[in-house]
Amino acid sequence: MASPRCETELLVIRRLANDLARQRKERPSTGHLLAAIASCAGPAQRLLSERRLEADMLLKSARVTTDDAPDAFELTVDRARDFACRGAMREAGAVHLLFALCQDRTTASHRLITQCGIDVNKLRSHAMQIALGVVEPPRAPLHQTSQKPRSAPAASPQPPPRRLVEPAARPRRKEHSTAVAAPREMLDAQQVPLLAAVGRPVTQCATVVGRQLEMDQLEDILARKHAPNAVLIGDPGVGKTSIVKGLAKRYAGRQAPLLIEVDAAALIAGSGVRGALSEKLVQLRAEVAKLGGQDAVILFFEDVAALMSADPGDEAAAELRSGLQVADLRVILAATPENYRRVIEPQLGRWLTGIEVAELPKEDVLLALQDLTKALRTHHGTSIDESVIEAAIVMSGRYISDRAMPEKALSVLDLAGARAKRQGDSVVLRQHVAHVVAARSGVPVDRLLETDADRMMRMEALLAERVVGHQAELQQIARILRRNASGFRSQRPIGSFLLLGSTGVGKTETAKAIAAALFFSPTAMTRLDMSEFAEPHAVARLIGAPPGYIGHEAGGQLTEAVRKRPYQVLLLDEIEKAHLDVLETFLQVFDEGRLTDGRGRTVDFTNTVIVLTSNVGARELQGEASSRAIGFAADDKRRRTHGTILTEAARALLPPELYNRIDEVLAFAPLTRDDVSHIAERLLAQLARDLHDVRGITIGFDAGVIDHLLDHGGFDPELGARPMRRAIGRLVEGPLAELLLSGDVTQADSVTAAIEGDQLVIHKARRRRPAFKESRVS
Repeated sequence: MASPRCETELLVIRRLANDLARQRKERPSTGHLLAAIASCAGPAQRLLSERRLEADMLLKSARVTTDDAPDAFELTVDRARDFACRGAMREAGAVHLLFALCQDRTTASHRLITQCGIDVNKLRSHAMQIALGVVEPPRAPLHQTSQKPRSAPAASPQPPPRRLVEPAARPRRKEHSTAVAAPREMLDAQQVPLLAAVGRPVTQCATVVGRQLEMDQLEDILARKHAPNAVLIGDPGVGKTSIVKGLAKRYAGRQAPLLIEVDAAALIAGSGVRGALSEKLVQLRAEVAKLGGQDAVILFFEDVAALMSADPGDEAAAELRSGLQVADLRVILAATPENYRRVIEPQLGRWLTGIEVAELPKEDVLLALQDLTKALRTHHGTSIDESVIEAAIVMSGRYISDRAMPEKALSVLDLAGARAKRQGDSVVLRQHVAHVVAARSGVPVDRLLETDADRMMRMEALLAERVVGHQAELQQIARILRRNASGFRSQRPIGSFLLLGSTGVGKTETAKAIAAALFFSPTAMTRLDMSEFAEPHAVARLIGAPPGYIGHEAGGQLTEAVRKRPYQVLLLDEIEKAHLDVLETFLQVFDEGRLTDGRGRTVDFTNTVIVLTSNVGARELQGEASSRAIGFAADDKRRRTHGTILTEAARALLPPELYNRIDEVLAFAPLTRDDVSHIAERLLAQLARDLHDVRGITIGFDAGVIDHLLDHGGFDPELGARPMRRAIGRLVEGPLAELLLSGDVTQADSVTAAIEGDQLVIHKARRRRPAFKESRVS
């Protein structure tokens, strides 16, 4: 509950600022708030008085200084209350208001202080330390009275707010002493001005879930005598900073070093001149020595890559290297794998011990989010059930690939809570989570809300929406996906299929259909043309070059794609053209669902579907169809079915150990005229939709158009559906493009494709006709 004394102080200052503005016939601004603070006795007034910021002078300057935002006055008061709520006592007073006034660069108060030649950052830092109660407020001179502007009404001086936290009693430390600092100790801006400006002690946080091993490793490394420095290596959002906060919680209540997080951006600010950054780092080392050196202080750089460059002569790296080498500094760095290999390891790797920070498993993510969402519930005033947390984990894990767990799931829950609050709902639902994920991934909301079981039971129908023919093969694919999704696959991929058949029968389209059915988008797929991997050394392109070779930093085409997007289809196209060494790379992928890349990282393939395609045996099949052999040899050939010829050719092509690890080998028969006719209907329907959506033109197709396309190059039993695409491009899209470019057909016109004699003709319709009916096309 807020203290009446401090709440009254905030109200008095606000009322006084309004009175000052009204009497001077001015619009209330943050400048009037600053003048009101300077009028009421207390720690905040003494901070201003020390810097010769008196009420009368501030009021004169407030007349010519305005706020950028029209509601800056109210926003500043709200920020002061928010800042006070972060403290243990949840009280707001003049010091909190002064801190809020120094925060926003767009306010009149910030410009006013800057114009007076005052360091705003130092004033803000001092106000924050007093507000948190960890440093003594400046004492008032004997018989000091509050200064009030002559035109202001009398305001009863309010006592300063009581301290929130009493500083821990500790012996006075001598320079280079081995004594250690109390964990909640704040930094004295007079003793260590640079460190107080760019650093802050790492505060304790909630219990860190699933990171005990990493915290043990970190604590052991920091306790070493030689090179007690660590670097946490992991993707953004994986929880590197949480590990450091967990270590701070371990240090609490015992004699341990003070963990100080250094803001690299603040350290760089104002260092445009060459050598300025190096001077700052020299000063930083000197101030650490004042606090007791590396025995008493550990510096944590969350974004050290922003401080350094890959240049071997980089001044920041040279100064840090010197500090680590002579044992002046003890540091914890956090970096992404790319920044570590590119910037940190070449220059500081000798004095650092790396700790790999991988994503938490799903169970630990759930436990961590159950704890982290407590703050979200309070902030949004909504309830978040465990089922909603699980939905956020599943949806964000599958469809958001730019961040890592648990941060991306927490971000989704935060936005879902904001959406629920805006809509007036008291509980965050799966629908709110689905809308947030849909906005970031482009996946339709209704697809996200559909359960996996429902989608699996409709798998045949979903595949048939994109693939024409091959009903038996599609049913077999659906059965295997259902079986493996039910848990009968151990640690293998969701499914692995070898699709055989001549060109144009729908092998690649089947892979796209699986991606659309399982992962809601035909683009949720990585396609590798295996003709590019015809040499044995091409294995390095798949998994990444080994250390020391060119391209090591880039990673592998296969492993990087799966690591960044674990839920997808892998299409290995025309595998008969790949080298045997490349094919054997996939042995452990099919068997154990994992692969080790060139950097030594294990990449998980258990959430992927692997589709291999091949034309092997197609020529032999064509030769059999055209042969006119007689006798016993002809009878034997006739007994060999289409599927047998293709599967025997594939078995002879692939190593037995690889062939036996594939879930199903499927032979696609050539498309019939009926199949190609259905494909033509779908292609024309898509053309009509695109033409209407892009140009607003309606096109209709008369009866006989599809038969004309089939008869004029659109059907070839040996080439599948590709001739039909060419026929539509030549006979429909080409003449239509000429009409559009000539201006004969413009927006909102209707055109008709009709057969006149032996020609397909496109002309403007006298009246608008509906597009080719969806029932006929699809």
